[in-house]
Amino acid sequence: MGRKPRIEYYGAIYHIIHRGNNKAFIFEENEDKIELLKIIGEIKEIFDFYLLAYTIMDNHYHFVIKTHNISISRIMHRINTRYAKYYNKKKGRTGSPFEGRYRSILVQNESYLIRLIRYIYNNPVYASICNSMTKYKWSSDVFYRMNVGNLINIEELLEMFSVDRLQAIKKYEELMDEPPEDYKILKEEFEQAEFIGNGEFKEALNKENKFQKTISLDDILKSVCKIGSDYELIKEGSRKRYLVKYKQEYAYEALRHGYTTDEISKNINITGGAIRKILFGTK
Repeated sequence: MGRKPRIEYYGAIYHIIHRGNNKAFIFEENEDKIELLKIIGEIKEIFDFYLLAYTIMDNHYHFVIKTHNISISRIMHRINTRYAKYYNKKKGRTGSPFEGRYRSILVQNESYLIRLIRYIYNNPVYASICNSMTKYKWSSDVFYRMNVGNLINIEELLEMFSVDRLQAIKKYEELMDEPPEDYKILKEEFEQAEFIGNGEFKEALNKENKFQKTISLDDILKSVCKIGSDYELIKEGSRKRYLVKYKQEYAYEALRHGYTTDEISKNINITGGAIRKILFGTK
């Protein structure tokens, strides 16, 4: 049975967390972190979203993303697929380097961003890698302090403080430089909760989510097939070349609705390896 669909709408803000498979260090080398940032930059040129903050650790990343016309599912699928292809080629391996489904935690509004961003910037401090967020190279904190907006959409946060950019940066620095709060409390609030917001926000979303129904895999397949005979051929496990594009679209959409690659592959009578090859270019 599929997982609950993600709640997606124009202007939604998400805290995204994804780890290496079995907590592997899939971003261990500097060139790996550079490649991930390069991929994000290229995808921002194609898709419509804001990257408000990031921290890249050796075995996982944190992003804060604000979406517009493109869903978070499509954005993250593109980022993770591109990185998986890069990493697998570099290591001569197959399969997804990521551990299961990424975490996407919906944030109520901009008023919750300060503590959330301070938390993800302090991850290296909590991990005893450094004693200050300013000492860690692989976060977006420096973009705000240096007033450099390109990869990071710094204006979204800074304009909350002041229309005067210098005053806004000063306020940002004051807030970021406050002593880190208790790690366990923040981890529960910002990583383990379903939503980041006040009680009314969480109650409303829980009520809405309770009645959502996940579309079936067969209905997803029917929606991407142009004619019924193509649907039947795919269900029978046909390997006709022209059907690959339909299988790929079906697999992407099924992932978006929370199905695993094994569930997706079994529904069309092919192996999990074949689905992963369609999705990630691996065997």
